[in-house]
Amino acid sequence: MKRMVWVVSSVNRRRMKLLVALALVAYIASVWGTYTNMRSIQEHSEMKIEQIIDEAVAPLREKIHDLELSFTQKYPPVKFLSEKDRKRILITGGAGFVGSHLTDKLMMDGHEVTVVDNFFTGRKRNVEHWIGHENFELINHDVVEPLYIEVDQIYHLASPASPPNYMYNPIKTLKTNTIGTLNMLGLAKRVGARLLLASTSEVYGDTPRPPCLHQRSDAEPPTVWWGRRETR
Repeated sequence: MKRMVWVVSSVNRRRMKLLVALALVAYIASVWGTYTNMRSIQEHSEMKIEQIIDEAVAPLREKIHDLELSFTQKYPPVKFLSEKDRKRILITGGAGFVGSHLTDKLMMDGHEVTVVDNFFTGRKRNVEHWIGHENFELINHDVVEPLYIEVDQIYHLASPASPPNYMYNPIKTLKTNTIGTLNMLGLAKRVGARLLLASTSEVYGDTPRPPCLHQRSDAEPPTVWWGRRETR
């Protein structure tokens, strides 16, 4: 009887050990599954965070790239002038057709050029290829308002340059050609600068019989100088 009890208790102990072992294996499997899921979630979160960071940083990378391009911008060839020969030149209306070509010429000659324009008819793109150059400065300014700057020469070209623009804002045209010119004359007097005032051919008035400048050939009409443009 005692032997049978001992056998039963021995079997029970083995069952208990087996159950404990199975429980331990199940626990380890559960822990491992949880760890794997957490690791997967963590990796997914890290990838999502990296994606968010990349999306946020992308515009900054583009701006940095643009800045790098601006530092390495290629300018037209510029002649080197000594301080003695280099002039500080102001061009009003320098973003217009005539002003922008004058800017190109003076810049390539090695002078320091400041362009003043309110972009009423001028366009920034006409001079944007010089932006960033050490000898060039672009100022958004209306010459009707006083301008305080140190220069050696002034090319006063600021004015609307076509009849449609005159008609669009005639008061603005009058102010630019009167008050603006007075301001440039005052600036020239204050700093001792030389001033060139440009205008259209309308200042010559009527010429009923325009003179012939030259006759190119018998088959071509003579080249003439009309004193006033047709504004209608």
